[in-house]
Amino acid sequence: MRFMNPVLTQFPLTRWPLLLAGGSLMLMLGAWGFQYIGGYEPCALCLDQRHIHLTVIALGLIFGIALTLRPSLAKFAPWMIFAIAAVLAYSAGFAFWHAGIEYDWWDGPATCTTTGGTPQVDLSCIINGTDCGPIVLCDEAAWTLLGISMAGYNALISAAMAIIATLVGIKGLKS
Repeated sequence: MRFMNPVLTQFPLTRWPLLLAGGSLMLMLGAWGFQYIGGYEPCALCLDQRHIHLTVIALGLIFGIALTLRPSLAKFAPWMIFAIAAVLAYSAGFAFWHAGIEYDWWDGPATCTTTGGTPQVDLSCIINGTDCGPIVLCDEAAWTLLGISMAGYNALISAAMAIIATLVGIKGLKS
């Protein structure tokens, strides 16, 4: 953990919830950029992953603002950071599961994969005669870099953020 000391001591413990929220915000901005600028429509599991990062952002903002407005809450900062780390660990696991579906390591939910038969279609589009866009399958990576999909990068980044948050929380408990 000695190599992490410069990172862990760079910011006060009470600012880490905001930093972690900022990390998830950067991931969300990247996802929205791929969607709205790059034209990559998200699948159902991608949208679920976004909800997890929105939870990290909300927790980070709530905890960060509370710690800023009430400095007496600083003794609880490590536990707040552990709560965010737990959500980030869940994000990493969920994204790894999604990446595994894309790489055919295991089957995904029948509602959005080719292995489960026909993916579910929003019937209101058919009834109303509106265009709901293409059906985006969860078992097909829309984009890869160096053989790693967006879900794979989300897993790696979320895991790194969870590890850093855990180390920061542990350091906070010791001080």
